[in-house]
Amino acid sequence: MKKSLLTLALVALSAAATYAQGTIQFLNSALSKVKYETTPGVFVDAPTGTKIGLFWGTDATIAGKGNGTLVTPTSQVGATAGIWNGGAVYPIAGSTEGQRVFVKIAGWTAGTQDDFRGADHYGESAVVNVLLGPTAGPGTVVFQSATGAATDRAKPFNILIVPEPSVVALGALGLGALLLRRRKS
Repeated sequence: MKKSLLTLALVALSAAATYAQGTIQFLNSALSKVKYETTPGVFVDAPTGTKIGLFWGTDATIAGKGNGTLVTPTSQVGATAGIWNGGAVYPIAGSTEGQRVFVKIAGWTAGTQDDFRGADHYGESAVVNVLLGPTAGPGTVVFQSATGAATDRAKPFNILIVPEPSVVALGALGLGALLLRRRKS
């Protein structure tokens, strides 16, 4: 009977160890609000319902839209514009506590809660390298104010209007014409 209990206890411990994962917390505050571009160059606090997600990877190549693994579920900016679920502990599935990983925080409008691909407004923080907290928490804090100096925490970022492809194309044509005109002179 004692051997059976010991075996059962060891199986339970090994099963618990396989589900261990690293954790983070955002700790977003009034000093670190996410901003939203309403019209080109005009930024306000991100409105209620703006989706916020954390992307992670094992190297710094996660910069840019669509790069990195999205941690789900994502969160939303709450009743106070620009601020979201600051103190919640987020487990990073596929990681281990104490693991060093690269993370970025992104925000978007439109699209669905866990799918940013259809977003017409998207922005992300710089990629930072963090040491993940223990499974039971507290998670490693990954956000700071704009004047913060920690190299392992993200700073506030802006969710930008993504220009229409035609605007980008016209801009490129205009720049090309300007360069050609200048070259002839």
